[in-house]
Amino acid sequence: MPQETGNKTDVRWAEIKNKRGRGLLVTADSTFSISALHYFDSDLDDGPKRQQRHAADLVKRKQTQLNIDLRQMGVGGINSWGAWPLFEYTLPYQDYSFSFVIKPIE
Repeated sequence: MPQETGNKTDVRWAEIKNKRGRGLLVTADSTFSISALHYFDSDLDDGPKRQQRHAADLVKRKQTQLNIDLRQMGVGGINSWGAWPLFEYTLPYQDYSFSFVIKPIE
C-alpha cells in the first residue's frame, strides 16, 4: 500500500524552482523533512475507497505539492512489513513543534 513517497530527511534548507529560476526557499529552526511532488496525497490514497496507487501509475500534475514536516516515523520492515521500526526510528507520543520560513525566489 503506498505511503509517504519522495520524502527527504535531515534537511537544513530546500529550494523548489521552476525552469525560470522562480520558486521557494524553505528554512527552519532545526533539521526537517520535506517532499515536493507533482501528485496530490489524494492521487496516491483516495481514503476509504482503498484504491491506493503508486506514483508510476499517475499522470503528473502541473502543480507541486509541498509537504514540510518536523519528523516522520520509520515504517519498520526489519523482518516483515508488520514489524515496528527500531526504537531510534520511532516518534514517542508527545507534542512536537518547529518553525519554518518560506521565502520567494525571484
